[in-house]
Amino acid sequence: MNPMIPTQPMPFEVLTPDAYRQLEHAASLKGLLKPFKGKGELEQLAQVAREIEAQLCHLMEAVVQQAGHPPYSLLDIRLVLQNTSAGSSFLRWRTRDFARMGVAVWERQVSSKTLPQAVREGLHRFERERIALNLQMSVVHSFYRQASTCAIKMANADRLLRQLTTAVVVSG
Repeated sequence: MNPMIPTQPMPFEVLTPDAYRQLEHAASLKGLLKPFKGKGELEQLAQVAREIEAQLCHLMEAVVQQAGHPPYSLLDIRLVLQNTSAGSSFLRWRTRDFARMGVAVWERQVSSKTLPQAVREGLHRFERERIALNLQMSVVHSFYRQASTCAIKMANADRLLRQLTTAVVVSG
């Protein structure tokens, strides 16, 4: 164990029920399970998903910030927010030198026999938060993509019907 790592980590309460309260209201399935009247409603649904993604990103940033404080900042791993090419963000474990990434990095650190139990438990809480937030971000981002794609498809169907209706009226 590194003699600089305190045995008692800072209190960890970044994601309390209050942190999720605003998301609970925005994430109702009421808006999904209804007949959609047009692309506008689907675009609105996509916008709500985007707003939830932004809120989840703020929660992720709070977890990263908490994991950046001692004693965790003194370890050989970092919890980082990684932006994807698809436009979402996920929490990842990385080595301090950024040479390796993934849960194996966390497993190696948390398995260290020299790690104080309180620090191990703190890393465990971070890992649980990482898993849950990544799941939530993945589902919400998929929801956003699907709603956006369906809005485009609905607009295309409406446009084709208008073209065919205009063609019938003109030729009739």
